[in-house]
Amino acid sequence: MAVVASLASKGSEKALGWNDSKPTSLSPSTAKSVSPAPSGEAVKVNAITFVPKRNDNTFVVAGIVAPDAVHKLNASFDPEKDPEGAAAALRTLGGVETTQSTYELELEGNRQKPVRITNMRLDANCREPLTDTLFFSPPQGDAPTVKIGFDLDSPNPIAQYAKEHEDGPGFPYRFTGDYFADQKYELKNGEQATFRVTARTFKHYCEFRIRLSLLADSKPATQIIDDMGRPFRISAKVASKDSVGHVWADCSAYKRVYGGGAVNDEQPTPSGWWSARPGTRFC
Repeated sequence: MAVVASLASKGSEKALGWNDSKPTSLSPSTAKSVSPAPSGEAVKVNAITFVPKRNDNTFVVAGIVAPDAVHKLNASFDPEKDPEGAAAALRTLGGVETTQSTYELELEGNRQKPVRITNMRLDANCREPLTDTLFFSPPQGDAPTVKIGFDLDSPNPIAQYAKEHEDGPGFPYRFTGDYFADQKYELKNGEQATFRVTARTFKHYCEFRIRLSLLADSKPATQIIDDMGRPFRISAKVASKDSVGHVWADCSAYKRVYGGGAVNDEQPTPSGWWSARPGTRFC
């Protein structure tokens, strides 16, 4: 996941005026203002932004989504023509992204001395993947740039380097190494940095929070980042046995399946989400 830091520094000026006979008062233009010590967490979280996968709107919902709810979705958003709107609507329904999920964290230093980010981990609680309602719209190529990835199928998920799959965009990233063994970041007071974080699972449904390891005021500290008080969520997609890169779903594993996007050629008049039945090509 890409890490972008924009650095800003402020110069400071000091002035003191005396004449030969008596001290003079500091004028408002030359007096040094003393800023109050920053309060709150050592690192401010200015924004957390969900980053939709481009051309991939596959979501799974815990619970059965009835056809009338899907008709309302189709009246508002087409997963192929407006993927971002469709993704937002599915998240409102309680939909969880499958296989990979990416968030952008906008962080800011909030101490008089620089705060050092020494590590980033996930606190995860995982179980069997969700298998109630699948909205299946597989990738057609193109994917967001990611530099840091977490493998939630690992018993101890650490921040790793994320590399594009050798089969190209649309396939899950390869994760290697230990990212923070090589990279450390310092945030001065008011300095901002953007971290793009991707979590991935082929096996589980996971709820997770991001744990930052910090060095703040010369002392080690930890800070938890979540989704407005709730955990981030992701579910594995139950894939067919011959699916390369877990792209194609095993529809028999789900109670209800709706197709859309790249599989709309299965329909004589393709538009929006439609109910997939046994015998459909991707099922």
